Amino acid sequence: MRASDIPSGYDMRPSELTLAPGAKAEVKIAFFPLREERFDGQLKISLSNAKNELIALDLEGEGVKRVVDPVEVLDFGVIKLGETKTLPLDLTNLIDKSLNLALSIAGGSDRTAFRVDDGAVELPGGTTRAIDVSFTPANRGPHAASLLLRPCASCQDVRVQLVGTGGITELRASPPTVSVGTVAPGQSKSSWFAIQNIGDFPAIVTSMTLVDDPVRSGGSDELLSEFSLPGNHDAFEVEVGATIEVPVAFRAAALAEPRKYAKIRVMGPDDRLYFEVPVDGKSGGIEVVAEPETVDFGRQPKNFAAKQTFLIRNTGESVAIELYPPSEQANYSVAAVDGTSPPWVLDSQNAGSMAFEVTFTGSEIQEYPAEIDFPIYVNGAMSAEQSFVTVHLMANVVELPPCDLDISPSSLRFGAVTVNRGVQLPIEITNQGTTECLVWNFDLDFDNRAFAAPGLPTGSQVLAPGDTITVGIRYQPTRITGVIDRSNLYFNHSSAEAPRFVVPISGLATSFCLSADPSPVAFGAVPQSQQVFKPFLVRNCGPEPVKISRVSMASGYSQRFTARADETLPVTITSNGTKSFLASYKPLDLVRDVGKIEVWTQGVDEPFLVETQGQGTEGGCGVLCDWPTAICPEANQSVTVNTQIVLNGGATSPGGHPTTCAWTVASAPVGSTARPSAGCTPTFTPDLVGNYVFELMVTDQLGNRGACQHGLTATAWDGLWVETFWDRSGDIDLHVLNEALGDRHNQNSWFTNPSDCYFGNCYNGSRPNPLWDGNIDMTGSLDRDDRNGFGPENTRVNRPSLTHPYAIGIHNWGNRQTPVTVTTNVYCDGTLVHNADSTFTSTAQFEILGSVQYTGSTCIFTRDGTRWNNYH
Repeated sequence: MRASDIPSGYDMRPSELTLAPGAKAEVKIAFFPLREERFDGQLKISLSNAKNELIALDLEGEGVKRVVDPVEVLDFGVIKLGETKTLPLDLTNLIDKSLNLALSIAGGSDRTAFRVDDGAVELPGGTTRAIDVSFTPANRGPHAASLLLRPCASCQDVRVQLVGTGGITELRASPPTVSVGTVAPGQSKSSWFAIQNIGDFPAIVTSMTLVDDPVRSGGSDELLSEFSLPGNHDAFEVEVGATIEVPVAFRAAALAEPRKYAKIRVMGPDDRLYFEVPVDGKSGGIEVVAEPETVDFGRQPKNFAAKQTFLIRNTGESVAIELYPPSEQANYSVAAVDGTSPPWVLDSQNAGSMAFEVTFTGSEIQEYPAEIDFPIYVNGAMSAEQSFVTVHLMANVVELPPCDLDISPSSLRFGAVTVNRGVQLPIEITNQGTTECLVWNFDLDFDNRAFAAPGLPTGSQVLAPGDTITVGIRYQPTRITGVIDRSNLYFNHSSAEAPRFVVPISGLATSFCLSADPSPVAFGAVPQSQQVFKPFLVRNCGPEPVKISRVSMASGYSQRFTARADETLPVTITSNGTKSFLASYKPLDLVRDVGKIEVWTQGVDEPFLVETQGQGTEGGCGVLCDWPTAICPEANQSVTVNTQIVLNGGATSPGGHPTTCAWTVASAPVGSTARPSAGCTPTFTPDLVGNYVFELMVTDQLGNRGACQHGLTATAWDGLWVETFWDRSGDIDLHVLNEALGDRHNQNSWFTNPSDCYFGNCYNGSRPNPLWDGNIDMTGSLDRDDRNGFGPENTRVNRPSLTHPYAIGIHNWGNRQTPVTVTTNVYCDGTLVHNADSTFTSTAQFEILGSVQYTGSTCIFTRDGTRWNNYH
């Protein structure tokens, strides 16, 4: 069964099918009107091997823009969390027929924030009715969903986009604490903090008051006479995004006193406490503090020398202070970071502060609490005001099970990087085991200064199951050496006895400059086992042309991605020019996939790398999974060569986005140059016998793509079929000689009518005259003649004679791109009986390939090989 006549606006899918005796099949009739008018017609289905040769089916339909006309977007604005806003939505029936609209809301988790009370609404023809749509945000931020209006069970939904934002009223202090510092006795000093409105609505501040801070004051209920809030503090409003500075003053007492503490309480309407700002200040005297007060090494392995640093700083009056070494503590040792010997001086030369390094080593599985006290001297004597500054120490030596780590990537490859340009990439270290894991002693091999590790982890790190540490590695080559730069990231794990992990790192400095857009190529969420596509551009940002020789996917990364160039490689990208490439992603598991596309340039040992990212999902991810779907014919097609067919393709977009179609030939018989026309349902004419594979690529307006493939088999005509093609463009000619009318070894038999079927008498509707054997079906026909390209050309004899053979000749008429190799295939009743290559080294060469005798069921081919030079 085949759709032989389809009226405009309709399509039958599949367009062709085969029914076994007693079998049933379902076909779908699709209606896609292109204009506002009626589309009435008759679908005709031709049958083979049936009593009736034709089935006719009347089709009736009317194209309208919309049967109902709501607004495209219903915007609720910003609504406080927990509150509800209801808006009317006018629905107008644009046709005379009464409609029963089914109403539903779609759009992932956001859909629960929107509500429509009616599940359906009746709309008489030509009338308008308002329905109520409500929005109740439960979370802060934008919400989006779609109200779906379905006029009938098989109709396309009319979508109304529902948008709204959940908002809050929130103020914060910046900075969160205020320290006025040390103020000379009897003097005043001010500091400030800012009230920032980080919410979504204007906020009213009703009062700001100073209250005591018994927690930091050690429980004392002291007076707050030293602190004040200058200015007028009546109620005021803080606009969204606004910042209002609030000064805080501290007047020091007449004599040195311990540090004072208070809080500023900021209140709003209905006794709402926005926040409290801790403040402190000190009246004269020295005050030496450790930052941090406690150095916690956390969990450490046995027998490893872990190091931490801390500062000792004078936050009081500016006088010279001497620090003496603390008493020794088992398992801990202290030294100045700058290597100086005690006593250590805090004065104006070092801004009153000094850094120290404390080293811990533990050999037993236990906790190691300790305190180290630095004696404080002023003017050669121990300070009576503050005798010591204390640093609290803590470490815990543990023995955890061996680590089960996933290092991604296992080797970090930067590929080709432009000299003097920096690129930073991550190394992710994940605990994929079921128990905690200890890692420590991260180090980068700095022998090659082109590599750096900003923010390299210090100390030990305990990874819970599933936790990840990310180490950023930067590669910034400053010179071109012609060899690959290399380094390594090292770290310990499990125990001091376990071998260190080593992550090899490499990169190559190059003079050319390439960039990718987008970078990375991010697919987002993709339903499991669905293949989707995204285009990307490679731009030449350098002054010289760059030749791209091949594209591949890097090993060591996810292999769920593919990449290819839109053009046949190699391609050259001129300065500031771009070339288009296509990446695909097909997830198999519900995991995050990361890949690397290798873009290789001619003569360079390392590729330019482009990262790809994707996440497999089971579906149900709303607009995140609105990938267009390409629709190919369900069954492969078969057709006689040189016969035009229609590739019945289509596209769907779950998001309702407009889509375009483009059919391309993914594979074809060697020598074929046929290409489909444009559109979703193009025509195609196979030009050589063999198998063709097509790819339908559909693209929505967001640039997302989907694809499918479709197969076609082109068979030879019954009788004698000869086809030829060549590897260098130019004029090659195919000749078929009726050997009953001329001897193939006589040069005068060729290029002569009627014995030779060639371009002079056998093409474009012409035939040898008189006809061979008195019958047009027994006369040769040159269906294709190519003067400038690579072929193909073909000659057929529908009903070859049983009484005489046919000779086949190839002539290099004017192809000067020698040597040129010509391939010739000979078929009899659809079976290949001869395949041969002939190489011509000059023009005006002619070769007799051989002679073929048809037997009624097959052919007998006799090789000849006679060659003439300077012939025609």
